[in-house]
Amino acid sequence: MFVIFARFQQVDRRIIYMLVWLLIGFPIIAPYIGINLPILPMYPTRAARSFFETVESVPNDKVVLVACDFDPGTLGENGPQCRAVIEHLMRCRKKFIIMGLDQVGPTIAQAYAEELGKKYGYRYGIDFCNFGWITGGQMFLERMCRDIHAAVRQDKMGTPINEIPMMRNVRSAKDIGLVAEFTGAGLLPLYIATFHAQFGVKLAQGCTGIIGPEQFPYLDTGQLSGLLVGLKGAAEYEEMLKIASGGKRAMLPQSAGHLLIIILVALGNLGMWAAKRVGREG
Repeated sequence: MFVIFARFQQVDRRIIYMLVWLLIGFPIIAPYIGINLPILPMYPTRAARSFFETVESVPNDKVVLVACDFDPGTLGENGPQCRAVIEHLMRCRKKFIIMGLDQVGPTIAQAYAEELGKKYGYRYGIDFCNFGWITGGQMFLERMCRDIHAAVRQDKMGTPINEIPMMRNVRSAKDIGLVAEFTGAGLLPLYIATFHAQFGVKLAQGCTGIIGPEQFPYLDTGQLSGLLVGLKGAAEYEEMLKIASGGKRAMLPQSAGHLLIIILVALGNLGMWAAKRVGREG
């Protein structure tokens, strides 16, 4: 029997690759071939619930700044997070501004807003607008906090800011009720040093799983009012919205891949233990 278990250390890597492909690939392509797989139940964490409640508490006379500091490299995690929050903003009838310190993020968020806007009756310039990609880092953010119209002269489409109806009464950070940042990079300190530290604006963040542990201290100190970590954070937010979009649908292949890794590690250790027993008995 130990000889059989010892063979687990000699599994052909091609078999492992095939198992990975099946467990991750099949749930992704299943909807396109008419197979409906179950959606995994999600249990929102305190960090995700706090993000959700912070969005709900934004005063109606203030706007939300959706800072899309991500690119296609982290789209799999930041994309579903951003989309879910934009849908929540539309449900709550909150006006919002899209911008980003990354070139691609604002364009991706614009696509989400246009898609969801058809469902919720949101109109560009009236209910949301897009400043696009902004350079300057912390210097720009500080200037924006003091005078948005001086810092941003026109939107992504080239329309002067003072000609956008929703921006007529939005002049500085005092008119922003929340900054929701989505990123895979360490840009949060820039927003904390400007919006939060100087003007007391609440911050919430959606980040990638790899930098998630670094962000929890900000949550514990109150510098963050909410946090979504990785794809699971997006799925938790969708659970609270009672929808199943990119986050929850992608959790099945991700969870299947994680389960396979756990099984393979367990079998590998079992094989190593069995091989040692065979060696001693031999």
